[in-house]
Amino acid sequence: MTTLKDGGRNDRLSWSKRAEHRLREELKEIALKRCDDSVAKFAACAREKGMLVVFSCREQNALMNSCLNQHTNEESFDRYKFEREIELHRETQAAKSP
Repeated sequence: MTTLKDGGRNDRLSWSKRAEHRLREELKEIALKRCDDSVAKFAACAREKGMLVVFSCREQNALMNSCLNQHTNEESFDRYKFEREIELHRETQAAKSP
C-alpha cells in the first residue's frame, strides 16, 4: 500500500538530512568550544599517559563526554535547530526587503 506525502506546510519546510547533518556539525563545533577546558584536560592526560590513556584518563574522559553530551543531546539540537530556523527566516526576510 502506498501512502501519499502530505502537502502541508511542514513538509515544505522540513530540514533535509544534509542540512540536519550540517547543523549537528555546527553544534559539535560550538560544544567543543564550550567544553574547551575539559577537552584540554583530557588531551593533556592523553599526551602524558600515552598508551595507558584508556586506564589512566577515565575521569577526564568522563568529564569531557559529560560536557559534550550536555551541549549536543537531542534537546540541545532541537533548540539549536529552532534558533537557526529563526535566524534563517530573518536573513531571508532581510534579503527580500528593499
